[in-house]
Amino acid sequence: MHRAAQSVNKTMETLEVTLGGRTYPLTLSPEEVQTVREAAAAVEQQISDLKRQYAITDRIDLMAMAALQIAVQSKSQRPPEASSDGGPEWPQGDIDSLLQRIHSALDR
Repeated sequence: MHRAAQSVNKTMETLEVTLGGRTYPLTLSPEEVQTVREAAAAVEQQISDLKRQYAITDRIDLMAMAALQIAVQSKSQRPPEASSDGGPEWPQGDIDSLLQRIHSALDR
């Protein structure tokens, strides 16, 4: 079966993610839910850290700086050979698809 046909048959879940005080509903496969939940928690932690360390109060500025810091951290780390939990790495196409759905939610 082709990959596109497989993804149509997957059960999707809705996860509401809160970032910077705003809630974003995302439609995800069950395999993506925990990763997105953990990523959202990391962003919220980064925002909280920025609030404590700097005199930044604007939500957009906090989210932008948190995103920049997380992106820099991501770029500076060497890609792992396998995920830290021993599970398989996500294929780049799945990551791209997830990022596209996140962008779509932000455009609402």
